[in-house]
Amino acid sequence: MGKHAYLIMAHGNFEYLKKLIESVDDPRNDVFVHIDKKANFTNFDMLKKDIHFSSIHYIKQRNVKWAGFSGILCEIDLLKAATEKARYDYYHLISGSDLVLKTQNEIHQFFDQNKGKEFVAFDDQEIDDIYLERVKYYYLFQDVYGRNRKNFFLLGLYLVDKILLTIQKILKVNRLKKVNLEFQKGTNWFSITHDFAVYVTQQERWINKTFKYSLSGDELFLQTILINSRFKENLCQPKNLKENPNMRLIDWSRGKPYTWRKEDYNILINSNMFYARKIDPYIDNDIITMIIKNLEK
Repeated sequence: MGKHAYLIMAHGNFEYLKKLIESVDDPRNDVFVHIDKKANFTNFDMLKKDIHFSSIHYIKQRNVKWAGFSGILCEIDLLKAATEKARYDYYHLISGSDLVLKTQNEIHQFFDQNKGKEFVAFDDQEIDDIYLERVKYYYLFQDVYGRNRKNFFLLGLYLVDKILLTIQKILKVNRLKKVNLEFQKGTNWFSITHDFAVYVTQQERWINKTFKYSLSGDELFLQTILINSRFKENLCQPKNLKENPNMRLIDWSRGKPYTWRKEDYNILINSNMFYARKIDPYIDNDIITMIIKNLEK
């Protein structure tokens, strides 16, 4: 069995983050962690405590803003750190609010059997025009205010972006008119091969040019790179279209996304997905304990 790299983007709930790292602690795994700069977290040794098999690597901290370009930069940082460290069979991008549902033996066996496949989710066969607007126009201050508009300065920048967006539509601005590529959209959590991971990092210059000043570009950039490359031939094609091809269990019908609770236990353990997004120990800590105990059995 080959080695895997877990790429974790975290911004809080550090007691749970420690449990998450413990759940992937395995001689076949290494872990690369980004902790949001605005979290002001410094107790890195705490996260390494009780980790016996995996090596833990922390990458430079960024102030990641919701729907901002900083999220893409963080993903690229993680991919570069991992691919430069070693050649891993798979790179799994997960959130610090994800829950591991299967044992590492099950996960590694599955990816060994499907070696070379790319596990990336796409929303639809064709991207809707409303999502193309996220990269078609300039959102100059999205990476400043994120979703925070609680003070006059940030609210002002948000309103300026709205006004500029209206002006761009009137002037028929189109950043993509000279880009002869198929754009695609999907969730930004993935499990990809080494060759594709390296290929993505090699597109950093194009990514900066195309997705800087975008809105939620992290849901477009990797899918767009993949669908316009030779790696599209390696996409995992799920037999059941209701299942996510990126092996993540995400419920958008009950939330944005829904936060899993203890009453969802049977759904989680009976799923053939490997990771569930999302959980929050302040909303329901019992489900975390129940799933971890199930894995330990």
